[in-house]
Amino acid sequence: MDVTISAKQMELTDALRNSIEERVARLTKFSDHNLIADVHLGVDKHRHHIHITIKGNGYYFNADAEDPSTMYKAIDMAVDKLEKQFRRGKHDHHNAKRGKEALRQDELTTDITAGQTEETIEEVN
Repeated sequence: MDVTISAKQMELTDALRNSIEERVARLTKFSDHNLIADVHLGVDKHRHHIHITIKGNGYYFNADAEDPSTMYKAIDMAVDKLEKQFRRGKHDHHNAKRGKEALRQDELTTDITAGQTEETIEEVN
């Protein structure tokens, strides 16, 4: 995963950079393709905020988070939001590929086979 990190009104330390890269790298389990992450950090008064954008292979997800205490909590909150979006998006993507007709066919096949097994059981008895 390619990660680009920019900071506004704060110093980007190596520990913070490593933490962001580790947490964002967790998202690679949702896609086999190379993803690009843009991370923007900032501090306004006493609020730490983060904006993460993930792009790649038809994916485009955004997450914003703020925390008054530490940047690390804001990072965790934003990555959790992205994980939820990936799960929901991957589930919707899978269902969209199958299409409504395929889902209806599955329902009809299930109804027909259920009816046949009931008739077969009645004939044997």
